[in-house]
Amino acid sequence: MSIVVGSDGAAQINLGSGVKYIANIFSWDASMKREMLRRTTQADEVERRTGGLADWSGSFSFRLEFSDDTTVALSAWQMLDFAFNRTDDNLKAEIRLIVQSYKVPPSCDTFQTGVSGTIRLTGTVVIGDIRLDCTDPEQPIVAVANWSGDGALALVRA
Repeated sequence: MSIVVGSDGAAQINLGSGVKYIANIFSWDASMKREMLRRTTQADEVERRTGGLADWSGSFSFRLEFSDDTTVALSAWQMLDFAFNRTDDNLKAEIRLIVQSYKVPPSCDTFQTGVSGTIRLTGTVVIGDIRLDCTDPEQPIVAVANWSGDGALALVRA
């Protein structure tokens, strides 16, 4: 299992009826694992294994700032209302998690091994739960969403 931790990204969360909430992510983590399956036969004297299905999960944190603007889906009210009151639908999100965003100055890239540009994970996830953290009353409330991949996440370099 590998764990990737980042500090930037965005999630477009589908609230249904064409409404989408855009979460500006300031902290996230992703865990990528593949269960090991036994493939030992009767003739084997030692265990043999092969990789099973890939599984992705993690969490992301974003600040909830309430807005009266209901013409666009930037309202934390809509997001919380959906998360707390809709139990029959999956809460899905399209995520873009920034792994690296960097421009290597030519003078610093002596061996030409630096990766310029943005590297990110993208894909669809299902949000399992949302936790609210208001430990700092002078800051906007932080929402922490735990997610699992709905299909593969893609590693994109742009």
